[in-house]
Amino acid sequence: MAADVWDVLVIGAGPAGAVAAAALAERGVRVAILEKDLRLEAKPGEVLTPNAIAILSHLGLLDLIEANDNLACPLACIDRAWSMARPNREHFLGHLGGRAWVIDRVALERLLVSRAMRASVDVFLGHHVRGLSRRHGYWSVQARSSDGLASLRASFVVDASGRAATVARRLGAKRKSLFRLLALHVQSAPDTERQSEPASLTIEAAAVGWWYAVCGPRQTLTCALFTDDPVLARSGAARSTLLTALDDTNSLPRWTKELVRSGRMRSVDASPSLLGQPAGEGWLAIGDAAASFDPLASQGLANALASAVDGAEAIGRQLQGDRVAMAAFAVRTTETWRHSVRQLFPIYQAAAHRWPTPFWQAHLSA
Repeated sequence: MAADVWDVLVIGAGPAGAVAAAALAERGVRVAILEKDLRLEAKPGEVLTPNAIAILSHLGLLDLIEANDNLACPLACIDRAWSMARPNREHFLGHLGGRAWVIDRVALERLLVSRAMRASVDVFLGHHVRGLSRRHGYWSVQARSSDGLASLRASFVVDASGRAATVARRLGAKRKSLFRLLALHVQSAPDTERQSEPASLTIEAAAVGWWYAVCGPRQTLTCALFTDDPVLARSGAARSTLLTALDDTNSLPRWTKELVRSGRMRSVDASPSLLGQPAGEGWLAIGDAAASFDPLASQGLANALASAVDGAEAIGRQLQGDRVAMAAFAVRTTETWRHSVRQLFPIYQAAAHRWPTPFWQAHLSA
């Protein structure tokens, strides 16, 4: 492997990295993916709303998602108890496209990596980037694996490493968070024997943040509290604190308390953030590495897929001599993120009227 040279190295085998790699390979570009994790862990239930239909159709994923119950299940509506005590139900049938889904993120990632491999992408699992340098128009990426250190060369590097932004940060790009947002997630194991729960998403505002509860494929239950309280996220008493907070909710499904009482809990950074420089000479960042969105927008996964396609197109133009392709991609990435922020402000403002607490005031002043 040390003697090989690729056109493009993609760092990260998540949805953005796998889609970008496959898109480039289908153009005849020689591509390799480096992924540090040897196995994919279960991730909290994510949703694809009707705004994802266009990119799913473009990628040929729409029929797969609708036909595979283990990959996704239809999501009928969102129940929001946001600025009022009683929830407001929003049916997706009233939206353009009229369809939404709860996704099994691990199953989706495996599907996309398999598609990339079928497109002749080289995939190296268990490779952790330890350094990179650029000389004479080529990148040299040093990666550590169970077999020791390896050096890979490429003309272009894609940062698809998620919020860590492994490549961009090593190259000096700065990441700015709009505000702190932590997610305390609890998720059940899949259980097809469990009494069937409706595939609806419930969101409820509270004094310390907001709740999220959804039933996904194979009756996998997910509940989360989004907050800015770092003490709560670190505290060994987080579970009892969440159980107490659940007593003040009115709209969450009946199973949430039992899930919080017995499920595996973990804290995840969910802060909306943006790279000050999403692209540069011979590299770009896609997906969460470039811009991460407030979970309230329900567009993180859809944007990762769209960002990957856009990034692959920009790289293709760059390799053909387009000198402004990277700059144009960076402008589009930044504007997409800023547009999302503008749309969220009135939503947070509505909750702040009901909950005039430091959490909501901080989001209004961001």
